[in-house]
Amino acid sequence: MGADELHPLPLAVIQRRELVITGTFRYANTWPTAIALVASGRVGLDDLVTGEFGLAATSEQALNAVLRSPHSVKAVVRQARTETERQAP
Repeated sequence: MGADELHPLPLAVIQRRELVITGTFRYANTWPTAIALVASGRVGLDDLVTGEFGLAATSEQALNAVLRSPHSVKAVVRQARTETERQAP
């Protein structure tokens, strides 16, 4: 999104709930550094995956992985690979 794009805000809700809205550019200029770290091998992306789940387990397991383990970083949902996984409801 660019600075020229307009997004309507629900002002009545913001005022009633006394919400504070803050804009941020925290990701500005970080992608080139991240890509260079991965390309150099200094950061291994596979190490970030702390759980792999089949599509059928998405809502029950993958989305709640962080609730079960404070060490959960990244849950990956993969499409079925075996005939048994394809037949699971």
